[in-house]
Amino acid sequence: MMKTLFERYVIKDWKLKLLSLGLAVMLWYTVFQIGEPKKDITVPLSVSHLPRSMVITKMDPERVFVTVSGRVSMLKDIKDRDVTAVISLNGSKEGETVFEISKSNVSVPKGIDIVDVKPGTVRVVVDRIIEKKLKVVPVLDKKWTGRYDVILASPQHVFAEGPRKVLEGATTVETLPANGDFRHVDETVNVGFNTEDLPHVKIRSDSARIVLRRHAGKETHWD
Repeated sequence: MMKTLFERYVIKDWKLKLLSLGLAVMLWYTVFQIGEPKKDITVPLSVSHLPRSMVITKMDPERVFVTVSGRVSMLKDIKDRDVTAVISLNGSKEGETVFEISKSNVSVPKGIDIVDVKPGTVRVVVDRIIEKKLKVVPVLDKKWTGRYDVILASPQHVFAEGPRKVLEGATTVETLPANGDFRHVDETVNVGFNTEDLPHVKIRSDSARIVLRRHAGKETHWD
């Protein structure tokens, strides 16, 4: 009887049963070893609850790498803008602070799972915002140096606001080089301010008015 049962359930249609076993093993491997499909997304790191009296002067890194999983159809349609990463700077003080980044800092669409977030920390440097009066230094484009002189700059001073460590040592702000199709003895041009040496600083005035006068006896040539 045992032999009959063995032949019926094991030997009979053994090729078909072996194929079924192989398919079952492949299915198990797909589900438990490979898991759901994944996708890596680069996400800009945003901040919230930054005190109004503070400004961020450095954040490293500025982006995080988020690995998500879900249905193939959903991963295919997901865009970088659909995923956000935010850290709270509530109660931040002057100086450097290291914040941890985890899955709780990341938001994804419904039906998508967060697998991993890298790196696990971000270094943020904040400084206190101060206001300071700076003297305006008019700058003439090299093209007109020796042919025109600056006879007036208005305003002569501007108010700037920005990081304390930047503005404490600053006394002046230069204009962008004054340039144009100058043909007359007197020329007037409006130019903005050069803040390359004043990172994160905002000038209250949008521009300065510069009045130029051609040197006596100098002819103006243009291309």
